Amino acid sequence: MIYAIVGPTGVGKTKLSVMLAKKVNAEIINCDSMQVYKEFNIGVAKIKESEKEKIPHHLFDVVSVKDHFNAFNYQELGRKCISDIISRGKNVVIVGGTGLYLKALLYDYDFNSDKRNDKLYDFKLIGLTRDRNKLYESIDKRVDIMLKEGLLEEVKSFYDKGIRSRAINTAIGYKELYGYLDGNCTYEEAVDKIKQSSRRYAKRQYTFFNNQFDNIKWYNVDEFSFEDIVNDIKK
Repeated sequence: MIYAIVGPTGVGKTKLSVMLAKKVNAEIINCDSMQVYKEFNIGVAKIKESEKEKIPHHLFDVVSVKDHFNAFNYQELGRKCISDIISRGKNVVIVGGTGLYLKALLYDYDFNSDKRNDKLYDFKLIGLTRDRNKLYESIDKRVDIMLKEGLLEEVKSFYDKGIRSRAINTAIGYKELYGYLDGNCTYEEAVDKIKQSSRRYAKRQYTFFNNQFDNIKWYNVDEFSFEDIVNDIKK
C-alpha cells in the first residue's frame, strides 16, 4: 500500500510519516521540492538523522543547489523508488507539501497537456490541517527556531560562494536572507518576509491540494493525536 501525507508547511507531516512508517512496515519517500537538495537543511526543516528512527528515507539530498531539478525529474526518480520498495515487500509512505510533485508521481500526469488524472497506483491520501491562526503562529515560531539553529549562517555559506542558482532564488528563507545580505533590507525586514512568505505558501498549498485532489482524508492536528491518526489510517 502507498500512503501519501500532505498538508501545509509546519503542520507535522514529518513526525506523522515516521510514526506511520513504523506501524505499517514502510519506507519513506520525500515529496518536498526543496528537500531534494543536499545543502539545504535548516531552512527546509529537513528531517535529522536522529529523527528517522532507522526508517529508510528516499529522495532527500539527491542533487546540489547548483543543479536544476524539476517535477519531471522527480516523477522519474520517485516511480523508480516506489517500484524498488514494493519489490522488496515493503509499503510506501510519501511525505511532503509539493502538490505538483505528488500529482506527477501518482497520476498519469502529462507535462504537455496537463489533462490526465488517471491513478497509476492504489494509494491513500492523508491530509493534516489545523486552525489557520494556530498554523500561522506555528509557522512564525518555526522560523524563529530556524534562525536560532543557524539559518543565516547556512544561507551565508552559499552567499559567500557566489551561488545564485534557481534553488536559492526560489527557496523560502534563503531568497529573503540573500536580500538582507545584498543590503536591500534590514535583518528584521528579511525575517518578516520569511514569515510572510511561509504563511502565503501554506495558503497556496491548501488551495492546490483541495483543487487537485478529491480523495484526501483530512485530520485536524488540534483535535486528533498523531497516534489516533495513525490508528485510523490503518483501519
